[in-house]
Amino acid sequence: MSGTQLAAEMQALSLSDRAATPPPSKHCDETPRKSSKKRPVLVDCMPLPPVDEYHKPEATGVYYYAIYLRDKALVECAVRAMPELANHSPSVQQLHALDYLCWLVDDPSLRMQLAVVRKRHKKALPCITTHEVALVLTLFPLEKEAYENRMTAKDVQKLVDVLGCKPDWYEIALFI
Repeated sequence: MSGTQLAAEMQALSLSDRAATPPPSKHCDETPRKSSKKRPVLVDCMPLPPVDEYHKPEATGVYYYAIYLRDKALVECAVRAMPELANHSPSVQQLHALDYLCWLVDDPSLRMQLAVVRKRHKKALPCITTHEVALVLTLFPLEKEAYENRMTAKDVQKLVDVLGCKPDWYEIALFI
């Protein structure tokens, strides 16, 4: 076999290999593959607090998206979750209820705080009976990073189902 024959056969082989493998698609190279897992739906926490209210704080000026805790809501929650707590003091029941709620939505950042109650809160939730401050379960603050990483709608709905009140923006009166 001469050198020219060998070169011709090698060229024919390399040409047949190229024909067997399709050229790479431009589409695949330009865009990354989408993951099969969808991003969860985040809670819709609009509308934000009114601008005039935000610029004239009554207390700390720090706003949290929170759920109003009606009278004995945490005690009822604790006893429903753990019936053996029925004979314990309300403070023990509240601590266990808070732990249960954190476990329920897998978020250890939930806290109880005292919040300023405004007319818009009473109008939206007739169950609010206090006049100035009330206990709330804080979900996340009114900050850019917290807003972008806010809770899912599904997790907030779990809390609403357990506590019986819808969330709203509250100005924190006192951090506990």
